[in-house]
Amino acid sequence: MEMNFHTNEGVRFRKVKANIGIDDECSELEESDVVDRFKEETQGGSQDISASPCEEHGDREWLYVPSFWDYIKGELTRGYSLDNDELRYTEKQKKISAFLRIPIELEKFLFYGTLQCLEAFCHLSTFLPIRLLTSVVGLLLWSRKWTASNTCDFLKAFIVTVCSCLMTLIDTSVMYHQVRGQGVIKLYIFYNMLEVADKLFSSFGQDIFDALFWSSTHSSSSYVRMFVHLFIAIIYTWLHTILVLLQATTLNVAFNSHTQALLAIMMSNNFVELKGSVFKKFAKANLFQMSCSDVRERFHIFTLLAVVVVRNMMAVNWKFEHFMEMLPDLALVTIAEIIVDWLKHAFITKFNEIPAEVYQDFTITIAFDVVRSRDEKAFSDYSDQVSRRMGFIPIPLTIMLIRVITQTFDFTITSVQLVFCFTWILLLSLKIVNGIVVLGKACRHVKRYRELQEKAECEIFRKRVLMRKSKSAPNSPRISLVDFSDVLHQTVSNKGFTVSDLMSHWDELNRSLETTPVQEPRRTKSLAIFKSRRDNSLPSHTTNTEKDEKEDASEIADQSKNTPRKRTRTTECESLSDVQAYTMLGNATEPMEVL
Repeated sequence: MEMNFHTNEGVRFRKVKANIGIDDECSELEESDVVDRFKEETQGGSQDISASPCEEHGDREWLYVPSFWDYIKGELTRGYSLDNDELRYTEKQKKISAFLRIPIELEKFLFYGTLQCLEAFCHLSTFLPIRLLTSVVGLLLWSRKWTASNTCDFLKAFIVTVCSCLMTLIDTSVMYHQVRGQGVIKLYIFYNMLEVADKLFSSFGQDIFDALFWSSTHSSSSYVRMFVHLFIAIIYTWLHTILVLLQATTLNVAFNSHTQALLAIMMSNNFVELKGSVFKKFAKANLFQMSCSDVRERFHIFTLLAVVVVRNMMAVNWKFEHFMEMLPDLALVTIAEIIVDWLKHAFITKFNEIPAEVYQDFTITIAFDVVRSRDEKAFSDYSDQVSRRMGFIPIPLTIMLIRVITQTFDFTITSVQLVFCFTWILLLSLKIVNGIVVLGKACRHVKRYRELQEKAECEIFRKRVLMRKSKSAPNSPRISLVDFSDVLHQTVSNKGFTVSDLMSHWDELNRSLETTPVQEPRRTKSLAIFKSRRDNSLPSHTTNTEKDEKEDASEIADQSKNTPRKRTRTTECESLSDVQAYTMLGNATEPMEVL
């Protein structure tokens, strides 16, 4: 039996090489002989063994513990090559590129979503009164019929009017001093409670409005149910408006505090949000919900900052110097909000391995909302669709602005009335321009989506993408939309693949499409038999090719008919005597060769 023993500086390594063919020799050695031989080899041969680097001989490794100076020399002179793990480093490079692309793709989506929120907000104060006025005049003149959409517009205007009258019972000055008299910690906790309550109110409020609109327009609903829903909607809107007004008041107190400690604490709350969301598992639908919530939150905070600026500027008689003093704080709050959104989305996509192109899916989804709302058979108003998608309800925010403006300005003065009319005209112009921009961008996104859908139906794109997706992916080449039914609601996973799945491998797919030839089906004599089994996903041939195939098939059929066939009698086989087909063949008469 062959044994090799290697020692170096008191550390001994034994390596035994055993072969299958020497089992008899191993059995002849006794245990005592092996121990004696081991001692002799280790004591006598340790001086002749020198250190050698670790080498590989097939599957064997020669282990080596260097001396002190060899270790120092190895640490100073050894090298390594990154090319040995090229795939791993290439994947890391792609992740870094995607991480840096996330803020750009995110801002594109947030900007387009903010434009949609602005569209819904301006619609409530500009086009809604005009629509309601034209509907009433048309009804009085018998020139237009009263439709379900007119009923919904009337209910919205009625709720805004009633809640605006109820808000006159609340004095914002008293509310400001009550909030300012509280401690910093109490205000911090109070602001967090208001923020959570605002999100819960937003998710529940649109359900109340949908129930009211359905009960008021459906013929089978009773009037009692409609008035109950109307009462609930008024109470909800009034409470939500008070909540938003408290948020604006708390933020105003933070800006006017001497030490600005409350403002710093509120800004730190944004960074605490990273802890609660970054280290959670997110799917595309969950990320879409959070992105829509960020759109709504950004527009909401910008509106509150505008209210704070108006209140403070009115208190100092619109001095521009005071606005310049507030500008650093405004910029600090805005920058902190943007940076937190960037970091949150960047790390969520990194930890969950979501490509940066997923925000193109989100943009296409909200673009479809714009296109569908302009359809003649649209099922709801566009502002309601934005409320369902992003949780942004413009009615409480509009009532809060009406309350702040009516208490800030004296409308008995003629100059104030003129300024108000001029501001409303500017807001109407902004609504028109913004609506054209939003609709134009929506049409471009939907058109691009259709083009990608047509390209994805190509055979090589379908096979490659579905292969990368999962083994259980459906065979449909249609691109799916990242969608969910309502705000803060979960949905099932998407079927097929999305635009982000296609765009993340777009370059590779294009290269494979250019280099990989499409194999044509072979023409065989059994073409008629396998005609129904041909892949229908392959592109259809031209008419000339079809004619050639028919002619070739007919020629092959004629040749097969004219070709003589020789049938021979099979030999007897005892093992096949029980087979029915073989027995029937044996009973047949002896065939003759056909010439």
